[in-house]
Amino acid sequence: MSTSTTQARYSSLSIALHWLTVLLMVAIYVAIEMHEALPRGHALRRPMEDWHIYLGVILLPIAIFRAIMILRADIPGIVPTPPVWQHRITLAMKVYLYVLMIGNPILGWLMENAEGHAVTLFGLGLPTLVGESEGLAGVVSEAHEILGVSGYFFIGLHAVAALYHHYLVKDNTLLRMLPRSGKQDSAS
Repeated sequence: MSTSTTQARYSSLSIALHWLTVLLMVAIYVAIEMHEALPRGHALRRPMEDWHIYLGVILLPIAIFRAIMILRADIPGIVPTPPVWQHRITLAMKVYLYVLMIGNPILGWLMENAEGHAVTLFGLGLPTLVGESEGLAGVVSEAHEILGVSGYFFIGLHAVAALYHHYLVKDNTLLRMLPRSGKQDSAS
C-alpha cells in the first residue's frame, strides 16, 4: 500500500487504516453494548467485556500510528475549498476523535489496573500502568464512560458531516477517504 497522497485523495494506507478504525470502533461499541444488555451471570457477559478491552488495546497503537501519519502527511485539499470556520470545526473534530481513539483505551487500561485487574491481549499480559486504587478507579471509570458515551455523538456527527459534504455541498470530502475502484482509477 502506498503511503503518499495524491492531490485529490488520502494515501491507500491512510484509507485502509481509516476504515479499519471504523470497524474497530463499531466492534468496541457493540461489545460494550452487548455486555451492558446481558444480565449479570450470563455466560457471554464477561466475554463481551473482554472483547471490548481487547479491541481497545488493538485500536490504541493503530490510532497512535494514524496520529503520527496525519501530522506528517500532506492532507489532500477539499475542492471547492470550504470556509475557514468549517475548516476550524473539522480540525477540532479530528482532534476530539484522536483524543477518543487514544485517550479512551488508555483510560480503560488505567481503570482495569486501578481495579486490580491485569490487562491482557489474548492471554499475553500487558504492563501494569498503575497500582490498585479504588479512588483512581472511580475517577478513571467515570472519565472513560463520559468520553465513550460522547463518542456516539461525535462519531455520528463525523459521519453525517461527510455525507452532508458529499450529497449537499457536493465537494470531495468523502471521496478523498473512499477506497479506489477500478472505475475511478481508469477515469483519472
